[in-house]
Amino acid sequence: MRLLLALCLAAFLGAADTTVVLVRHAERQSIWDGDSPLAAAGLRRAQALVPQLAAFHPAALYTSDLQRTRQTLAPLAARLGLVPAAFPKHGSADLAAAILRDHRGGTVVVCWHHDLMKKLVRALGVKGPVPYWSLDSYDPLWIVRVPEAGEATLEVARQGAPAAGATAAGVPVPAHR
Repeated sequence: MRLLLALCLAAFLGAADTTVVLVRHAERQSIWDGDSPLAAAGLRRAQALVPQLAAFHPAALYTSDLQRTRQTLAPLAARLGLVPAAFPKHGSADLAAAILRDHRGGTVVVCWHHDLMKKLVRALGVKGPVPYWSLDSYDPLWIVRVPEAGEATLEVARQGAPAAGATAAGVPVPAHR
């Protein structure tokens, strides 16, 4: 009975998917320095990401505790007037739990690390196939949708291309899966 009541209440209140937009940090100056800042190319990428990520209308931004992730989202944070919350690099499970607890039904953008993306996606509840994110790949955007009920899904998009859920001139962009 309580489950039925909760489902009816969620439908009445217009329960929406939780959307988590995942982007890898931009190009860094050195792969040998564990906390290397962004290279010039990375700073340009961070600026170029702003319109695409802002189109998701995120309520919150998350980064790891390393400067390259913070620098990648800094232009977006400035545009949106948001302060990114930082989590330890190896805190994928804690980050996922915080997002699902604090932003249920909302949208967030996370700047993370290519080698930990799969762990974060799994912690958000995706059970289906998850592609490999290679060391030399900076262009993917992963969009995880976590419904109130049912299985989380993963959509792979590219930076510079509209992704499902983003808007162009206020018109929703259709999903391409």
